[in-house]
Amino acid sequence: MRKTCMLWLSILLAPSWARAADLSAVPQIRETKQQRDERMQWFRDAKFGMFIHWGLYSIPAGAWKDHVHPTGYSEWIMFDEKIPAKEYELLAGRFNPAKFDAKAWVMIAKKAGMKYMVLTTKHHDGFSMFKSQWTKYNVVDATPLKRDVTRELSDTCRESNVRFGCYYSIDRDWHRPLGPGNHYGQTNRWDFPDSTKADYDRYFATFAKPQVEELLINYRPDLLWFDEIDMKSNAQVEELYQDIRKLRPRCVVNSRIKTCSFPDQIPPRYCDYISTGDNEIADKVLGFEWENPGTMNTSYGYNQNDHNWIDAKDVVFRLVDIVSKGGNYLLNVGPTAEGLIPQPSIDRLREVGTWMETNQEAIYGTSTWSMYGEGPLFKKAHANARKHNTAKAPSVAENGGVEQSPVDIRFTAKDSSVYAICLSWPEKDLLVRALGKKAMPGKRISNVRMLGAESAIRWHQADDGLTVSVPTGPPCRYAYVYRIDLVQ
Repeated sequence: MRKTCMLWLSILLAPSWARAADLSAVPQIRETKQQRDERMQWFRDAKFGMFIHWGLYSIPAGAWKDHVHPTGYSEWIMFDEKIPAKEYELLAGRFNPAKFDAKAWVMIAKKAGMKYMVLTTKHHDGFSMFKSQWTKYNVVDATPLKRDVTRELSDTCRESNVRFGCYYSIDRDWHRPLGPGNHYGQTNRWDFPDSTKADYDRYFATFAKPQVEELLINYRPDLLWFDEIDMKSNAQVEELYQDIRKLRPRCVVNSRIKTCSFPDQIPPRYCDYISTGDNEIADKVLGFEWENPGTMNTSYGYNQNDHNWIDAKDVVFRLVDIVSKGGNYLLNVGPTAEGLIPQPSIDRLREVGTWMETNQEAIYGTSTWSMYGEGPLFKKAHANARKHNTAKAPSVAENGGVEQSPVDIRFTAKDSSVYAICLSWPEKDLLVRALGKKAMPGKRISNVRMLGAESAIRWHQADDGLTVSVPTGPPCRYAYVYRIDLVQ
């Protein structure tokens, strides 16, 4: 993952061998709205995916020599410790995860309710987790494992009806000279202090873009998840995007193909959805597809010292909050050097899967409703945003101008139904103000039930809200879903 995002660097003139092609002579591939909708439908419906940060950094696992990192991004160990590339390379000779089982990983994801998987095929350390003709520094040629883990995962996903995606660090590669990077200098300056932007242009033209093409042709990913630090020129971004569209027309591309900063316009160019910051959830409906890359502790790669695990309840709450605002949740696991997903991750994913078995219809294939929520947390977020004069919080108009429910609720919608997801158990009859007659002119309610509950729900719609009864007992451990069927 990334630690910081900066503004685009100024475009510098490149040598003739590195200069982007004359794109005016290259046919530009564009889509109709219908074509884009068809291509994006699986992503919109999926809502929940598994991110996998796995590589040589799983061997030190947050510790280098006598220096232990108790928290933080363990996949950044090479940069944080300024490990020379030749020394870091030696880890490849020790990488032999004999317990890696692609089918087991995919099964864990499926049981959790995850519909797609994204693997770090090359992270910032520059090591390729796939068989590559462009470098021997890859998992097949440089390790005792001698197995193409990307091939095994991509094939297993396809056999299991799980979409497969490739993460690729395209602007950071600490194994190779890339120039100064952004003004935080997030490139390898300890080995290559004299490298320049020309080195990056050479890297992009002769290594990074060819490797992306290799992934597209050999592994046929449904999604490309880029991570970068604004090294590419606009012409290079355009060249890469058009290459993707030609080689894999239905592939979905995230916004970090251009920048890890929030796009300056919506819809953004060169991408199909917005990647928000690490563990940063949008606080309003964006009006465009988006996804949050999140963790279950403070690291993405495996960190043997990091025991700051969030509860499964928090995972569900984040999923519900994200989906209510039109986003997807890409939740990370960091496998060990042996090839195992850590047990705390498995335990939490199993618990999330149990919740999904009862409530999945309020998640999969849903869209945003006329407002995304109501309740104390919603009201507090709105007040804080107004205090700080930000544009991210819901306006009074977005909230229907109504008072708040005493229970925090998030809304999703599908066909003629609205799902009111309560983040705490209502102790008595609940008034949902957003579902009152005044808030929904021209619509009426035909039925109300709670997903997973056996007892019928008593309900009454008045001008100021919908009053619903509470079942005798909760049907799940948290996040309780009322389904409200509407008729025009």
